[in-house]
Amino acid sequence: MFLRNKLKYSSTIIFALVFLLSANTFAQDNEQKGKDEERPFMKYLSWTLLQAVPSPVLNQDANETNSRLSFGLRWNIVPINFSFNANKFVSPVQFFMVNPVRRYTGSIELFVQPEVSTAGFDYAGYDNFAVGTGLRYTFPINHYGEHLAGSIGAKWNYRHSGTGADKEYYGIEGGLYILYGIFGIQGNYNFNDRTRYNISLNFKYF
Repeated sequence: MFLRNKLKYSSTIIFALVFLLSANTFAQDNEQKGKDEERPFMKYLSWTLLQAVPSPVLNQDANETNSRLSFGLRWNIVPINFSFNANKFVSPVQFFMVNPVRRYTGSIELFVQPEVSTAGFDYAGYDNFAVGTGLRYTFPINHYGEHLAGSIGAKWNYRHSGTGADKEYYGIEGGLYILYGIFGIQGNYNFNDRTRYNISLNFKYF
């Protein structure tokens, strides 16, 4: 109970800081464009801090007779993104630090998602740590994606089993994103009867 309250309190502080940082970033975006080359340290520091903010996720933990939801934290990393609507004078490819406009106006990306569960998979018999990777296509739905964007993707997952038998399985995902693609919700269907479903509140600025 103490750990749960502590996590809840910490999450509230983190999201409040992220919201303030994001609002400040948008307000100063035009001014900072000309200063990025002069202040690369601050540019990459802010990017690193934003990447460290996790997204909460709920995973199904099940066996032949029982099932429950297990709470966890997930990080979203994009090693490479290809934009279909990039300015013709710049490369359509970006690595790691991806401009959100390039993402939600139409793009395909390789993603990696490390994940830690705060409670063990008692029914499924898995350890707390997992990692997933795959391809995701993001497309605009409303107002060029600024107000609403969607995504579909295919994913490969890896979890270590406490019994010593590692488990690899595939899955598909779908998502909806608002506020310039920063906040969203993602749902996964996994081809694994011990953790068939998971859902996460997704945060991704860069």
